[in-house]
Amino acid sequence: MSKITFRADDDLVDAVDDLDESKSEVMREALRAHLDGASDADDSIDDVVAERVDELVERRLGVRSRERDVNVRITVDTADGLRAEPRRDDQRAPGREPAHGEGGGRAGDRSREQSCAQCGESLSDDHVFCPNCGEKATRRVFCECGDEVRADWSFCPHCGRRTASADALDR
Repeated sequence: MSKITFRADDDLVDAVDDLDESKSEVMREALRAHLDGASDADDSIDDVVAERVDELVERRLGVRSRERDVNVRITVDTADGLRAEPRRDDQRAPGREPAHGEGGGRAGDRSREQSCAQCGESLSDDHVFCPNCGEKATRRVFCECGDEVRADWSFCPHCGRRTASADALDR
């Protein structure tokens, strides 16, 4: 057992001397009572705080639980992808053949936005690659110098290099 020394006023020492028990026994009991009472007080404060927090949380969440949940599910399923505008061929009268001047699709399509074939992101005319997935947006041909060349050109007008399509045209 360890030894603890107390310093006390004369009045307190006289009160302990008047008791029938030894000073050591009185001090042990007083110390135990003090420590047990302190832990009970701490527990009771913690309990009060926990109850108050629970009440406030319940009050706050109780309002939300009474509100009605709204669930919305939207499903879009298109076979030919997303379009900003309908195709020009879709606007023609049924059974009507396109005239010689009416494009088979490509000339009219260049003036409007297209959609990416892979992810459906809308693409403007100046996009070479899809900004969303990186898929090549058009079949435009570029020279090694970075200048755009038409597919039927044999040489780049900017640097004079022979194009890849020139080999196919020579055959």
